[in-house]
Amino acid sequence: MEEDTEYLKLPLEDRCVHKLWKARLSGYEECTKHFPKIVDERSPEFNKFAPLMKKFVTDSNAVAQEKALDAVLAFVENAHVAGRTAGDVTNGIVQKCLAAPKRGTQEKALEVILLYCEIEKYEVVQEELMKGFTQKNPKVVAACVRSIATALREFGPKVINPKPLIKQMHTLLEDRDKNVREESKKMVIEMYRWIRQALKPQMSSLKPVQIQELEAEFDKLGNEKVVQTRFLRSQQELKAKIEAQADEEEEEDEEVEADAPELDPFEFLEPVDILSKLPKDFYEKAEATKWKDRKEAVDLLLPLTQNAKLESGDYHDLMKVLKKIIGKDTNVMIVAVAAQCLTGLAKGLKKKFSPFALSFTETILEKFKEKKINVVTALRDAIDAVFQATNIEAIQETVGAALANKNPQVKAETAAFLSRAFCYCTPAVFNKKLLKVYVTDLVKTLNESDPTVRDNSAVALGVMLRVVGEKQIMLFIGEVENLKMQKIKEAAEKAELKVKISAPKAKKAAPKKEAPTPAAEPPPSTTAPPRKVVKAGVKPGASSTGPAKGRKRLKGGGGVGGGGGGGGGVVEECTEAEISLEEAIEKASQVLPEDVISGVTDANWKTRLAAVESFGNTIQTLDRSEIPCQALVRVLAQKPGFKDNNFQVLKLRLEALKTLAENSDFTRRSGEVCIQDLVEKLGDPKNGSLCGEVLMNIAEAAKLQWVGPEVMTRAFVQKSPKIQEMALKWLSDAITDFGFVLQPKALIGDIKKALAHTNPGVRTAGISLCGTIYLYMGATLRVFFEDEKPALLQQIDSEFEKMNGTSPPAPTRGLNRGSSTENDDDGDDVDSGPAVINVQDLVPRTNISDQLTSSLFTELSDKNWKVRNEALQKVSNIISEAKFIKGDISELPTALCARMMDTNKNLALEALRLTASLSAALGPNCKPHTRNIVPGMLAALGDSKQNVRQQALSTLNSWVEQTGLKETVDGEVFSDALKSGSPFLKSELFLWMAEKLKDAPPKSVNKEELHACTQYLFMALEDRNADVRKGANEAVLPFMIHLGYDGMVKHTSKVKPSSKNTVMQALEKAKPNLPARPQPKPKAAAVGGAGRGAGGAAAERPQASAPAAGRGAAAGVKKGLRAPSATRTGSGSSRKDQEEVDTSPLLQLNNLKQQRASDEQRLRVLRWDFATPRQEFITQLKDQMTAAGLNRQLMSNMFHQDFKFHIKAIDALNEDLNSNLPACIANLDLVLRWLTIRFFDTNPSVIMKAMDYLQQVFQCVSEEGYHLLDHEAYSFLPFLVTKFGDPKDAIRGPARNIAKLICNIYPASKVSPYMMDGLKAKNARQRAECLEAMGNLIEVYGMSVCQPSPGVALKEIAKQIADRDNSVRNAALNALVQVYFREGEKVFKLVGNLSDKDMSLLEERIKRAAKNRPVIKKPPVEPEVPTVRGGGASGRANRVIPTPAQPAPVITREREGADGATGGEQSSLLKSRFGMRNQQQQQSSANANAPFKIDYGLIEKLLEDNDTTERPQYKIEEIPDMNSLLNYKPVCPTPASRLTRPGFTATSRPVSSGAQIDTEGAAQAINLVISQVATPDANTVITALSQLDEVLQSDERSTQLAPHIDQLLILATLQYRLVLNTKMANPNVNKEECIKIYRSLTNCLMMIFNNKQLGTQATRDVLRDVVHVLINILLDPRLAQLEDGPQIIRAINVLVVRIVEKAQFTHVFSALLKLLHESVGSGGGCKFTELVMKCNWKVIRILPTRSNDLDLDQILLDVHNFLVAYPVNTWAERPSDTPLRTIKTVIHTLCKVYGTNILSHFSKIENAQGSELHKYLTKTLKKPKTEDDGGVGDSNRLAAAQVTSDSAESVKSPKRLSKTAHNTLSEIFRKIGSKENTKEGLIQLYEFKQKHPEADIEPFLRKSSQFFQNYIERGLKRVEMERQAEGKVAASQASENGSNSAGPLASIQVPDTANFNMNELVAQFKSIAARAGFDNTYIDTAVKDICSAENKGSGERLDISEYIKTLSSDYGIEQNKEQFSSHDQ
Repeated sequence: MEEDTEYLKLPLEDRCVHKLWKARLSGYEECTKHFPKIVDERSPEFNKFAPLMKKFVTDSNAVAQEKALDAVLAFVENAHVAGRTAGDVTNGIVQKCLAAPKRGTQEKALEVILLYCEIEKYEVVQEELMKGFTQKNPKVVAACVRSIATALREFGPKVINPKPLIKQMHTLLEDRDKNVREESKKMVIEMYRWIRQALKPQMSSLKPVQIQELEAEFDKLGNEKVVQTRFLRSQQELKAKIEAQADEEEEEDEEVEADAPELDPFEFLEPVDILSKLPKDFYEKAEATKWKDRKEAVDLLLPLTQNAKLESGDYHDLMKVLKKIIGKDTNVMIVAVAAQCLTGLAKGLKKKFSPFALSFTETILEKFKEKKINVVTALRDAIDAVFQATNIEAIQETVGAALANKNPQVKAETAAFLSRAFCYCTPAVFNKKLLKVYVTDLVKTLNESDPTVRDNSAVALGVMLRVVGEKQIMLFIGEVENLKMQKIKEAAEKAELKVKISAPKAKKAAPKKEAPTPAAEPPPSTTAPPRKVVKAGVKPGASSTGPAKGRKRLKGGGGVGGGGGGGGGVVEECTEAEISLEEAIEKASQVLPEDVISGVTDANWKTRLAAVESFGNTIQTLDRSEIPCQALVRVLAQKPGFKDNNFQVLKLRLEALKTLAENSDFTRRSGEVCIQDLVEKLGDPKNGSLCGEVLMNIAEAAKLQWVGPEVMTRAFVQKSPKIQEMALKWLSDAITDFGFVLQPKALIGDIKKALAHTNPGVRTAGISLCGTIYLYMGATLRVFFEDEKPALLQQIDSEFEKMNGTSPPAPTRGLNRGSSTENDDDGDDVDSGPAVINVQDLVPRTNISDQLTSSLFTELSDKNWKVRNEALQKVSNIISEAKFIKGDISELPTALCARMMDTNKNLALEALRLTASLSAALGPNCKPHTRNIVPGMLAALGDSKQNVRQQALSTLNSWVEQTGLKETVDGEVFSDALKSGSPFLKSELFLWMAEKLKDAPPKSVNKEELHACTQYLFMALEDRNADVRKGANEAVLPFMIHLGYDGMVKHTSKVKPSSKNTVMQALEKAKPNLPARPQPKPKAAAVGGAGRGAGGAAAERPQASAPAAGRGAAAGVKKGLRAPSATRTGSGSSRKDQEEVDTSPLLQLNNLKQQRASDEQRLRVLRWDFATPRQEFITQLKDQMTAAGLNRQLMSNMFHQDFKFHIKAIDALNEDLNSNLPACIANLDLVLRWLTIRFFDTNPSVIMKAMDYLQQVFQCVSEEGYHLLDHEAYSFLPFLVTKFGDPKDAIRGPARNIAKLICNIYPASKVSPYMMDGLKAKNARQRAECLEAMGNLIEVYGMSVCQPSPGVALKEIAKQIADRDNSVRNAALNALVQVYFREGEKVFKLVGNLSDKDMSLLEERIKRAAKNRPVIKKPPVEPEVPTVRGGGASGRANRVIPTPAQPAPVITREREGADGATGGEQSSLLKSRFGMRNQQQQQSSANANAPFKIDYGLIEKLLEDNDTTERPQYKIEEIPDMNSLLNYKPVCPTPASRLTRPGFTATSRPVSSGAQIDTEGAAQAINLVISQVATPDANTVITALSQLDEVLQSDERSTQLAPHIDQLLILATLQYRLVLNTKMANPNVNKEECIKIYRSLTNCLMMIFNNKQLGTQATRDVLRDVVHVLINILLDPRLAQLEDGPQIIRAINVLVVRIVEKAQFTHVFSALLKLLHESVGSGGGCKFTELVMKCNWKVIRILPTRSNDLDLDQILLDVHNFLVAYPVNTWAERPSDTPLRTIKTVIHTLCKVYGTNILSHFSKIENAQGSELHKYLTKTLKKPKTEDDGGVGDSNRLAAAQVTSDSAESVKSPKRLSKTAHNTLSEIFRKIGSKENTKEGLIQLYEFKQKHPEADIEPFLRKSSQFFQNYIERGLKRVEMERQAEGKVAASQASENGSNSAGPLASIQVPDTANFNMNELVAQFKSIAARAGFDNTYIDTAVKDICSAENKGSGERLDISEYIKTLSSDYGIEQNKEQFSSHDQ
């Protein structure tokens, strides 16, 4: 006993695995009782036991094992996770239970197996049982066979698949064990019971004795009807159907017979692949000119086609050959054999032969003119077999033409064929139209002169008479001679029909009366089918038959709910018993004091107040399990209860009730006690809102499906309209919080009551509730209110309009408390969260099939248009009365299709309108009827009447809204319409397709149909009709978006050669406009059908702390994966798929590549080198992939036999590429090797897919900087070279591109040997391509690619000149021409000895190529070249043309007692500016150090408009060579500022004058070259840009351009605009010139933004202008029409992206926001705005990675300005709100990146608190954090970055300033910008930086100009040097440093510091320089020269005031009084 006591203390799961069998027995028994008590089938409790189930069934103790099986039964019946254990448990049962000695164990094991089948795991069970067939123990084998036979008997062949059993039948019947043979015999008999005759052909391999025994048993069965006796969870409807008809024997028999499967023996045959068995030369022989070759080919084909079942594949080529032979071959023997082959193919392919059936029917009928009896016999068999793949309606036109043939033999055989074909038809096939056509044609041939034709026609008419009946056929036969009529009737009697035709049975009257009307009871919703609920101790309310009887009950069948509210259809019965008040008080006394219980009902309100308060405090301290909820609610509700007159007491009561609803097990029993009083108090002014909150909590506890209807029912009983109004508002809020979980029909009844109320408040609340429901139901809701008054309907419509474009909010309540979502794979259970409601399924629909009678269809096709019109009106009335109908509409689509093509246009219009109404009424039920009705709409599109075409478009759009684009554009309907349609149809249809396809998601389009339409699109591009051409051109780009450029180019092979050029131009024009490829979706959404809960998706990413958000996100993913379902019924198969899908990444990141390379090098594995892939290579690759951890599903697809799975694998790899590039690189060798195997496939679609993928791979790895390894190259390149010889351009072209891409990641010198090896191939096309590739390599990479040496390689190439193939010869000559361009005459030596003919060819080609090659002239070398510092003798020749020396300009000044002007020679202005001096100056040491002087007088004269003096003329050749100017060692600039403010002193190191002159000369040279960029002359522009390019290519010299970036970009923008607006519009301007300018400008800008140092110098406004003009160029249609225009467009596209990525992030972001702002304001065109938004989207995508570089204050200011200019409420009037949504996305992303820190960045926005931006930010931040950042804000990331940084410079994002510090800095910068306080401001700024070294002043400087930034920088350095020099003596400082230490302006005397501002002087100089066209930075040089000239004269100090006066009087310069840099501040 002590031992028993010990194990009983253990947890249940531990007992079940205890070593003592008694302990396990105890555990099993407890489990059997415990499992049914668990209410939630997804409870975590089940998860603990799932891994133990196999141990249960394999228990070693027989007694415990039997009890364990009981526990397993209970587990499988109740647990949602039971399906996962099916395989293990069944395996254990096979091993341990089926052959157990105890009978009870065997029976229970069989019951477990059957129960697993019932929960949809029948495939796993069958697989495990069939594994048991191989067991050594015959008892196990026999038991497994018996189990499968039992499952087949109960579930039928639709569940237990007989096909694999048939394969095992022979082995089992031959078993040596008698019991096994007997059980196998029973299994075979059971299979025969179900599949009947389909089994007999499979018994041919059995022994005759066995066959005889089995047939004897089969005879005993007789005509026994089989019925399924057990049903899957998804077959409950079938079960209910059979049970409902159990009392009606006759009807039951009919239904069961209908349900009994009639299986075709064909299904059980193994298909044979004959295409792979065809000889390689088959097609050559089949089309050979010799008849013997053709005969040999068809003789080889004949035995292959005799296989009973053929594998599907690409039979087009084979069919083409056979059709040609049968139709055109003159040899009758070959035709006969080909016909026999065709017969075998048609029989073996069955329905898969249908694409070829029609064309072969026509060919065979024409061939019946052949008189040879053996040929005719073969053709008869062939056409009979072909007919099985088509139908009598499809061949009607072909047969009609044959019956009208002049040849009587063709007519006779056609009529005979019809007589045989009609035997396979049913009356339903022959509609009146078809019947009339056939009868008319046959009656004509009945009167032919040829007797055979007459007899055969009579037979055909007789068979038709037998099929449709005399009454139907006599309407069309008319008057026929009696003799002929007698023949027809005789033929009818003799006809043997091949199909069963049953007469329709009359319906019984009694059942019809009992049947409920559709209005009385809504149809069962798909969201609430029967569902298993197991409760312990509760007897189910509804019983059901079957194995699970007594364990299940149905819910939702008779929904319980309030009358008015309609109740929910998914509300469980409450199991809690109702207790009396006495019992309630007794239970409450256990937790409450007596005084509280009595005080609750006391008459004194103060006593009640104290008691209720104590009540509330007490229940807050109790645990959930301790609270007797119903008892406490009843105590609380005692009189006065919730009608308490004292509002304070009532408030406490309500709060206590709210606490109970939240913290206890609050059920419907508790709710029933208080809900009436709560509804009455909803209108209470003080406590009404609290009542609403209490009701919300009750709804969350007891489900809204019950509470909602109850509230509405009780509210509308009340007289107070206030209560009704508040109840409606409450329900509206509840639906928003819980989601739409109520049944809409009854809810709409309540709304209608509210709308009819006299109180306006109630009506308004009703309309508001309508709007809330509209969010979920959409336009469907509108139909229910069409009968309301117009005024009320207008209000409803306006409410709906407010909700348009708004998506329903995610539910925040109603999620099941306490339930786990760990195993929520399916999301099917409503208990686990808010159900995903399919609103269309909730709508009650009417079945109108009874009203659509045959007489109505007869009227629709009547000859009289009035009758047809009346029939249309009848159909319209039927649909309008029903509003929403079911999908059973009989032949209505076909009839309407005919009427849409009616000759009476009014009827056609009416039919089109009726079809649009039909689509709205059918809803999602439209899909099955699409193929029957869409052809009519398309035919109407081709009508000549405009109104008919418009209505047809409207109807087509209505249909697409219901069915989706993919279902509508399907079945070759559109391609057929385009093939034979009118110009009207083509133009309208192409425009419609362009509109729909442009924005359609990729997976929403049927690409096969688009491929079929593409050839007609190409034909339309050259159509004679202008509208057709326009529509086709519009459709090219949308087609390309879905098919891809390569996919469309593939179709050009079918285009006429004369049209190919036009088609290719259209494709090239559209190609640049292809949208950027979208990023792949996250893994959870990309894996089809793999809906995962926390076990799947949550395992990949950490869940946020908000569970509601997590569940909502998971629900969103599931919703996208499959159709919504609220129960687990029918979900077994999908759950199985989810469990078996490998959700691991496709490619794993590992380091195994080097090991594989090493193994191959050491010959441990096979070297990847073969002519054709052998099995050992494939096995080796599989093993390597498995070791590398590739996804199992991916590997399965990779090595599947079907090519479609190969395409799936490539698509999966392609989608995974961008998101998993490192893993792709790690496994690149494996992927490449697998693709080389695919190169040997015969299916071209796989190879083309592989080529597309390879191009993407090599492009991505190239951008990543990856270098291909040798072992990857040699295992791939040889196979790639073989594809150079592929006959298809769509394969050769990509192969060439791949080879070029490989040269980016692998040395070209190593690629070329593989190309040379390709020259050994026999394929001439391959040799030509390899030679072309070699020519390209030599052209691009030079002679180094000629391996092993140029001589050897070129001799091999030269040999190809003598090749027979012209393309090979040309390619070889072209390659050698490239060598000539590189090496010149040396090529003749390298090629060795050639024949005279070959040498003459080479010389001629070189001569012609050299003549056409553009020669680039080299600049002439001048004898005397001016040099600059650092150039040296070896420097590059300068392009400056020497000119005679001229005097240098000087500054003249007047002083008292001083000489006038200093003497000296002057040189020209330009040469002096660039430091070019005469020879004497260069040689003179004195003059070498002379200061640089500028003659401002000369500058003024040059700028005067009326200047009469002759100005110097400067040529472009005088532009100095910047490479020479910049080719010197840079001189570090002095730290002292050149512009020193008065009163400042500084110490600086002396700089040599020569170095200074060189620096200034370089800057000025750059300045002048840049100025040439904006000139109108193209040569000047291109020359200047080429010089800039040379500078940009040097990292060292390019830094000199940094200060000039803005200037260069401005001038480049001007040049862009000049070309765009002037030159492109001028027809006289050569457009090649425009292209050159565009190309040069774009290249220059690309180099700038590729340089990180230069690209970040561009300011905001400059970037805005650049992007603006670039987008305008992209939109210029004239550019696309030029030959090189698409290349320019692509380059500019790349440039815009590069600007976005490389420019200073704040500047480019702000510029794009500003551009969007302006674009919206100016209405700059939707296309322009769209491109601007795309740029903004690109910025948004990279924002998280660039957040450290962002000035958040500036961006928020830009966003604020946008929202102020265009408030949110104004966007409803605009055609599109995408710009606003873009701005909102910016805000959302900023909030996501910066978190709450964003609220501290409103410094630049006035009154930010009340702005729309602030409101939206606050609202966004209140939302739960997403899973992507897990709630981690940007500040934490910045802090982490600062902690980990080693120095202040490495900190990417400085610490954000506090508000006080920010204000202080603002004040300092204001002082710096003022006249009086500039110095003080600089000193304060220096002190501030010393105090706050971590502070960042960049945001303040970024707003100002470059000049002001330099000024601040120099001022700070000056203050720093002053502080360092304070300890030195002022006198010694002056004597030691002299004029050099104080800076250039230290010698200037300032008379009055307070009244003088140096910036005025700076501004004056700046003005002069600007007028001269110079950069403002040259002011520094000018001021320095002024000071130097003064010091040189006498050493006296210059009075600056005198100088300013002089300068003003001489040159008319007015002092600038404006505040310096006011704009910047």
